[in-house]
Amino acid sequence: MDTERRQREVVLVVKTGQVARQQLKSQLRGPQREVYVAGTAAEGMSALQHIEPDVVVLALDLPDLPGLRAVDIFRDRLDDVPIIAMTETPSVGQAVEAMRHGAVDVVSFDDARERLDGSVDRALAEVRHRRQLDLVQQDVKDRYGFSHLMSQSPRMLKVFDQIRSVAGTDATVLIRGETGTGKELVSRAIAERSKRKDKPFIAVNCGAFTESLLESELFGHEKGSFTGAVGRREGLFEMADGGTLFLDELGETSLNVQVNLLRVLEEMRFRRVGGREPVRVDVRIVAATNVELEQAVKEKRFREDLYYRLNVYPIFLPPLRQRREDIPLLMRHFLDEIGEEYELEPPVVAADALESILTYDWPGNVRQLRAMCERWVITRAGQRLEREHLTPDMTGQNFRPDLGGIYVDDQVTMKENTARMLGQVERSYLYQVLQRCGGHLGQTADAAGITRRTLYTKMKQYGLDAGDFRDD
Repeated sequence: MDTERRQREVVLVVKTGQVARQQLKSQLRGPQREVYVAGTAAEGMSALQHIEPDVVVLALDLPDLPGLRAVDIFRDRLDDVPIIAMTETPSVGQAVEAMRHGAVDVVSFDDARERLDGSVDRALAEVRHRRQLDLVQQDVKDRYGFSHLMSQSPRMLKVFDQIRSVAGTDATVLIRGETGTGKELVSRAIAERSKRKDKPFIAVNCGAFTESLLESELFGHEKGSFTGAVGRREGLFEMADGGTLFLDELGETSLNVQVNLLRVLEEMRFRRVGGREPVRVDVRIVAATNVELEQAVKEKRFREDLYYRLNVYPIFLPPLRQRREDIPLLMRHFLDEIGEEYELEPPVVAADALESILTYDWPGNVRQLRAMCERWVITRAGQRLEREHLTPDMTGQNFRPDLGGIYVDDQVTMKENTARMLGQVERSYLYQVLQRCGGHLGQTADAAGITRRTLYTKMKQYGLDAGDFRDD
């Protein structure tokens, strides 16, 4: 299918009765939307040879395939395409059963005019979000070769360029960033693109061990070296020989451990705890910390010589609040991934909830976002996630773009803050106009005094979707 045609959304309506079909076609048709109709299941299946629908509206009173069998057949044929079922007077039980068979919503014939538009808009919004996710994932994979990282943020794309530059070397990498920003994922991406990619990748959280246990974990021990050492044990340096060792939370280590680490980094040899013979290894080190190492060096909590030995190639991971454009993308990925894992239908995120999610500071960063997505899949499976379902701290932020608030980041320059503020004001304004115009693009463009093309560009830039502003 050519690009121009694919940009138009396609809806297939399968419904008996010519008058009803034409009414639905007229109701659902739009400037960027084509609607095809069929009177029977067989005609609908035949139409699939010529069109690729983004959404199917399927009546459950078809003469040749009545009931939920129709949903089963179309679901098998169309895989991930949303199916909206239409029936006479659906009960709660029938609606639940239809969704178990793969329908995303159930609408009665009587209230089709009131509810169907909103249902189709939400389904198409989900399709657009998934397409965007697929495009970003494929783009990152094609450009960088990463299988576990995704972003459309300029800040993160610079990080991806850094990863690509350093991965093929054996340089020591120091990853800096707040808790939950994805430091281990970056370390794995470095290992995956390195010449050691077929060798072991070993990760250890240095902050999770006491000094003595960490030394034993890293360097191994000999039999009888301490109480409980009933035999020789290889440490993580030996296990990672030839590969990559990721030392997370390195800023939490003691000065004694730091001395031993420095010796290993410089000589690539060490002694097991309680041992006499040196053990030689060939390991590429990637370290990470959320501690301000420069301050720790000044306070004599971190060795200066080890700091310089580690800081050969620093990579800074921005917190999620500095890459807000990635939040809808990551959220969509997590909701789908967790929904598939738990065999639950992910929730549909309402516009007001999305606004609170986008403006929340996310102190736990990507890790916190994933945890919240897991909670939402469990508590709102197959339902709408409204602002009222969010935690109080998410809805009580001082900064709310729809109220004209401004978020200032003290970690970046005045120029960057100014650009962000202007973007926040522009996004806030467009949000309010879209809300006031009920998501109608023509009216929004006229009210904002811009062309529809400029509106499309701005909406894409700020992650706004007209469908989110149209009421059921």
